[in-house]
This record gives sequence, structure tokens and C-alpha cells, in this order.
Amino acid sequence: MKLIVFASLLLLSCSVMAQPETYVHIPQAYTGSSGSLAGYIQKNFKLPSQQIHAAYRWVTSNIKYDKDSMLYINWSTDSDEKIAATLRRKKGVCDNFASVFADLLVRMQIPAHTINGLTLQNGRAAKTAHSWVAVKEGSKWLFCDPTWDVNYYSSPIFFLISPREFINTHWPFDPMWQASSNPISLKDFESGHSTDAGQEKFENIDDSIQYFLALNNQQQLEATTRRMKTSEEQPGVLRSWYGYHNMNLAIIYGEQDMNLYNEAVANLNKANHHLNKFLTYRNNFFEPLKPDEEIKEMLEPVKPAIANAFKKIEGMGRVKENLQYDTGEIKQRLKNTEKKLEQQKDFLQRYLGTVSEQRKQAFY
Repeated sequence: MKLIVFASLLLLSCSVMAQPETYVHIPQAYTGSSGSLAGYIQKNFKLPSQQIHAAYRWVTSNIKYDKDSMLYINWSTDSDEKIAATLRRKKGVCDNFASVFADLLVRMQIPAHTINGLTLQNGRAAKTAHSWVAVKEGSKWLFCDPTWDVNYYSSPIFFLISPREFINTHWPFDPMWQASSNPISLKDFESGHSTDAGQEKFENIDDSIQYFLALNNQQQLEATTRRMKTSEEQPGVLRSWYGYHNMNLAIIYGEQDMNLYNEAVANLNKANHHLNKFLTYRNNFFEPLKPDEEIKEMLEPVKPAIANAFKKIEGMGRVKENLQYDTGEIKQRLKNTEKKLEQQKDFLQRYLGTVSEQRKQAFY
């Protein structure tokens, strides 16, 4: 599934906490893809906690923060291409840092997810978006911001931070990713209120997150969009991200409708193929002669193909109206084929109901 990203959403607030360089040495031969990189880390660092730390140190030490990657990478057609481009260029913005780090962990069977939201800048929420990562270490969901730890020296500052502490500086657009049963509003975030100030929305946040991660891409977008829509505040950047999710859903729905339409056309063509094959045989006066049952079988695939085509057409536009495809025309073609089928079935019934010596007359 290919997603297109708003240009305005690419200007992420990725301020860097620059510190002296340190890194985990991994041979260059293993750093060309996230699969080989994750495989090397998993082989050389046995414990999940060590693997998380190694992946974080490598990302923050080997990827350079560079705004020239905003359009080059974030306009990539999908997540895999974006990650591949980041590893190839070894530079990016916060979205690239977060995407690569999360992807490495997921490949090592460590639950992780890239989060988008706002950060606190001088007591106010930033006007541009930022990206970070939620990581499940053991039984707890914790947060990392690799962009803010670029080239950390000894101990990272924004590594595996508890939800209660992380909300002091990072506010996700999706309230579920506060990892709290009492998510706070943007207003409370800016005023410094604790998570206790929120209204309870998630009875068991761990179960909610686990259920969410088990969903497919479309279902995750739908769930996230629903939660964002119910948010009390709708600042400009949040409206933009809400629109971004709706746009990606529209792309998914559009592709689903395109597939349904193409399948309907394929079924229509199949029905006409079998019907035309029968008509050709009838125009040849059923020569060479076949057994009656074999002649009847020639029309049998036509009706199911028509029914399947109608079913595909009816499935279009159920979630979101799509004016791109003219279903009226194909419905009419299906009805015409259906009518021709009934005519040929009536003819065949008369033909088979006639004694063999008089069957030739049925053709006239």
C-alpha cells in the first residue's frame, strides 16, 4: 500500500540534542538494510534489553540529522522505501530516526511503534510535528526519542522513559500512545498538569495497545483517526494530521474499489467468454455434435460469473463514496449479459426437449 505524505507534515520539529559522538561498531557490510542490521544485532547481543540499547546507540551515532532529507526521504512511496533510503544515505530527520529504530526492534521481535505528535518548546506546544518511538521492554511500554539523543556521549537522555515522565515533553496526536489510562489534553500538556488530570478513556492501556498492533494498516488508520477526531482540541497541526490519516484511508479505500471494479470486469469478461463460446457453437448448429450434458455445461459458468461481478460492484463505496468508477455502465452490461444468458437457456431447453430427428428445426 503506497502512502503519500503532506508536504506541510514533513516539516517536523526535530531539534537535536548535539553531544560528542559515540557508537556501537557494526561492520558496514551489515548496515545496508534493516534486515541485515537487525540480524547482526540480534546475533551479537543476546538479551532484548541489550538489543534495544545497541540499536539505539547505532541509530543515534550513525545517522546524521539533516533537513535535506525531508523531501527526499519522507516523500518516499512507502515505509520500507523510506527506511531503505535512510540507511543508504545515513541521514534524515526525526521521522527517519524513529522509523529506522522502530523497524530494527520489530525485526528483532521487540514490540515497537513510531509515534507522531507535538513537543514542548519554551512552555508551548511546537507548531510542527515530531516523531519518536514506543518500545515494550519486558511488560512495560516505554518511550525513546532517537533524534533528541543524536551523538549522545555516555547515557542517553530520552531512552526508555516512562509514560508519566515522557508526557512532560512529548504529546502524541493519538491519545492511546500516552500509554496511560488517563490521557491528558493538549491544554494540560502545555500547562504541565500530570496524567492524573485526564479523563479515563482506556480501562487497560496494555490491552488496548496490544489489540491495536494486531490490526492491519487500514484498521490502525481507522482506529487512530477515530481517536484523533474525538480529541477536544483541534489545533492546526492536529487538523493536518487528521486530514493526513483520512487521505491515507481514502487511498486505501480507493485501491479497494479499484480492485473490486477490476474483479467485476474480469467476471463480466469471463461470463461473456463462456456465453460467446456457446453462441459460436450454436451458430455452427452444434457441430461437431456433443452429448446433451456437455452442451448444458457450456452455459453453467456464466451465471456464477455474473453474480460474482454484481457482488464486487455492490461492495464498492461502502466505506467512502468513490466517484472515480462508473458502476452504472458495468451494471447495465451485466444485465445485458444476464438477459442473453436467459435467452440461450430458453433456446437450449427447447432444443433438448425436442426429439433428436427434429432438433435441427430448433435453430430456425
